[in-house]
Amino acid sequence: MQKKLVSTLILFIAIFAFCSGNVFAAGFQLFNEISARTAGLGAAMTARTDVVESAWFNPAVSAMLDGPKFMTGMAAVIPQMKLDSDNGHWDMKDKVYPLPHVYGAMPLGDKFGLSMAINVPYGLTTEWHNNWPGKFYAVYTELRCLFISPAIAIKPLDWISFSAGPNFVYATADMRKAVTPRVPGLKTNMKGEDWAYGYTVSMIAKPIKDWSFGVTYHSQVDIGLRGTARYTMALPPFQKSDMWLDVSLPRTVSLGVATTAIKNFTFSMDIVWTDWSSYESLDFVYEKAPGTAKPGVVRIPRNWEDAWAFKFGAEYTYNQMWQFRVAYAYDKSPIKNKYREPTLPTNDRHVFSVGLGWNYKHMGIDASYTYVLVENGGTSPMTPTLDGTYKGQAHVIGTSFRWSF
Repeated sequence: MQKKLVSTLILFIAIFAFCSGNVFAAGFQLFNEISARTAGLGAAMTARTDVVESAWFNPAVSAMLDGPKFMTGMAAVIPQMKLDSDNGHWDMKDKVYPLPHVYGAMPLGDKFGLSMAINVPYGLTTEWHNNWPGKFYAVYTELRCLFISPAIAIKPLDWISFSAGPNFVYATADMRKAVTPRVPGLKTNMKGEDWAYGYTVSMIAKPIKDWSFGVTYHSQVDIGLRGTARYTMALPPFQKSDMWLDVSLPRTVSLGVATTAIKNFTFSMDIVWTDWSSYESLDFVYEKAPGTAKPGVVRIPRNWEDAWAFKFGAEYTYNQMWQFRVAYAYDKSPIKNKYREPTLPTNDRHVFSVGLGWNYKHMGIDASYTYVLVENGGTSPMTPTLDGTYKGQAHVIGTSFRWSF
């Protein structure tokens, strides 16, 4: 049976790797888009001991499962953002961004567990119209971060388990914008890619009946994007150039608690801290810098703040076939008003979710709908030609398929 699970995992990993070239994300850090069940529970998953998505949220759970489990699926993210000002209104392009996910986990004997997560927990895509007033700051910005995260767990006692494993991260970036009003029609396109590495450690404990507690640490991942900057016109000060850009995905700490003390209900809560203060600036290093065609650095300050997220989820098991879910999460933005700009003009988020699970024998299907309300955010002195208020929301529709072996 385990050989069958491994063969299935290999097949879906290959399919995911093929599809991930077209993966887009609606924000820099994601959590409610990682599976339909996750979305329905507001991503309050760190202390859940019965779900295969723990391969990402808390891999220590694999040693406590009752058998091998597998999941795959897709979330469709539909972001909507606009800038309102006294001079006009500009909408970001409406698009649908698919985010796939694959999870597998299984116990190995009585003391060990093995898991694999393949997902897109970080990403960014914003696309404005070519001729909008902020075209010199951003037109198209995309960052994709595909995580491949195997882990092994050990259960020294029946009520507690620990895990550790690496994160292999493949990152690509694509940025396009107009260059300068002094040369109408001059645009630049910068692309880069890199493999990077991090790690995850976690713990899950069930010290008393009907209660579980979890903690997960995801390390910082330092990405060194290497690529090329190109221009739509061949001008002496603007020449095709090799370029480098270092981006750090922040470390996170998740604390969770879950309870089944009320019959047919499971309640869960997570508190997540993200070390966004490590994101101080974007430094574009050019072999031939724009405007001079000489080696140089273009530095864009970020100076983000550490941020907290609070997630609450409830699941009601109606019978062996049906489960109903509802959730709320508050996700505080790390972006100060002073540094908000159109590549990521978001603010604090309120996340409301509902979900449904259907089970039949060894298989199941999950579906979810999530509404993300983004609080209004003002424009920054860093973008003096833009004045107004950013307003946004997003819709996320998810579907996942589960198998138990």
